[in-house]
Amino acid sequence: MITTVTLNPAIDREYFVEKNEVMKNQFIYDHEDLKVYPGGKGLISAINFKALGYNDVQNIGFVGGKQGLFFEKMVQKYDIISNYIYTESEIRNNVKIIGREPATYTQYNDYTFKVKKEEVEELIVRFKRSISESECILMSGSVPEGVDFNIYQRLIKIAKNKGKHVFLQASGEALKLALKSEPEVVTPYFKHHKTILDLEMNDKEDYIKAGKKMQEMGAKRVMIPFHCDRLLFDKDGSVYQLSPKGYCIINWLGAGDAYNTGYLDYAFQTDNFDFLEANRRGGAAALWIAENKEIYLDDRKNYDCCLDRLEIKKLEG
Repeated sequence: MITTVTLNPAIDREYFVEKNEVMKNQFIYDHEDLKVYPGGKGLISAINFKALGYNDVQNIGFVGGKQGLFFEKMVQKYDIISNYIYTESEIRNNVKIIGREPATYTQYNDYTFKVKKEEVEELIVRFKRSISESECILMSGSVPEGVDFNIYQRLIKIAKNKGKHVFLQASGEALKLALKSEPEVVTPYFKHHKTILDLEMNDKEDYIKAGKKMQEMGAKRVMIPFHCDRLLFDKDGSVYQLSPKGYCIINWLGAGDAYNTGYLDYAFQTDNFDFLEANRRGGAAALWIAENKEIYLDDRKNYDCCLDRLEIKKLEG
C-alpha cells in the first residue's frame, strides 16, 4: 500500500479560455475547457499511482462541510481509499483561468479551512492505525488553520518508528520542524513566498545554500524546484541540476505531483535505486503534464517519450 497525506485539500476548478480579459464575460461550451476535480498535494499523486497500476492507495487528511462530501465522492471515483477526518468548516475551492492567446495563468485560491484540536488528535490516531501495510508515506502540502506546524514532524516520527520510508513536500515552519524527524526525501515549495528556511531565494547560489542547509538539518536527499529546473542534492553531498529541453508549458497544475509520483514509481520498480534516474523519471512525468491539458498521469508510456529531453549537469561534489 501507498499512503499519501493531504491535510489541506481543495476542490479545483480549471477554465481554459481563448483570452483572459478583465470585465469580459466568458462562456464555456466545450467540456474539455472546464475541469472540476479533487485537488491537493499528495492526493493528486495518489490518483497518479492508481493510474500507474498500484492496487492499494489511500489518502489521509481533513475534509469539511457539504462540499467535503462532494470532494470525497470525486476521490472515490478514482478508487482511492479515502481516510478523512471531517470538520464543520467548508473545504477550500481553487479556481484557475488559463488563457490561450496570449498564454496566461490566473489563480484564485481559498486560503484554508479551520480544524479543531480534537480533530487533529483523531487524525494522529487514524494515521498510526492505517499505515501498517504501507511501503511508503508521501506527505505533501500546506497546513490548515488550527493545526500546529509540528504536524509533519509528529507524523514522520510515527512513520519512521514503524520502519516506513517518508517523502515530504512542505514549506515554512512546518518544513523547518519536520526536518528534525529526518525524512528520507524532501522537496520544498514556496508558492506563497520566496523563502526556504527563512532564506530569501534569488539566485542559484541561494537555492544551493538552502538545499545544503536542509540536509544539515536532517533531510537525506533534497530536490528543489528552480524555475523550470530542479536542483538535486544527493546524500553523498553531490549537487546536480536537472533541466528540460525544448519545452512549451501550458499547464503548471499537477506537474509537481507528477514529479513526486514519477520519482517514487521508479523507486518502487527497481532494485538498484539510482537517485539521478529517479529524478529523470520524475522530471519526465512533470514535463508531460506541463505540456498537456492534463492534471493526472495515465500511463508510463505517455511520459517515457520525455526522458531524452532532460539533461542532468553536476554542479558540486
